[in-house]
Amino acid sequence: MSVKIRLKRIGKKHKPIYHIVVADSRSPRDGRFIEKLGTYNPHTDPPSTVLKMQDAVSWLMKGAQPTNTVKSIFSKNGVLLKKYLLEGVKKGVLTDEESHKKFDTWYKFQMKLDK
Repeated sequence: MSVKIRLKRIGKKHKPIYHIVVADSRSPRDGRFIEKLGTYNPHTDPPSTVLKMQDAVSWLMKGAQPTNTVKSIFSKNGVLLKKYLLEGVKKGVLTDEESHKKFDTWYKFQMKLDK
């Protein structure tokens, strides 16, 4: 069974809001899903995202494949960086403290850019 992390469309006509969900690749776009990881609203300026980062990282570590759009959302929110750093810890390249320090540095830099 292939597991995907993808968007599930909800909302009104011409005003979509999306749930970021983990689903079996064979299920329909708005059908059954395994777990809801967050929401994405493209109509705000800038687009707003609410994510459960730990759950998203754990699904990526288990091998779930994000779609292109979800991969972009994860990249902007630091989920892919967190996964990359945790893989470094797992391989012994980094310590846990170093990975947290690198992620915090990136996060502070992103907050400065958003202002």
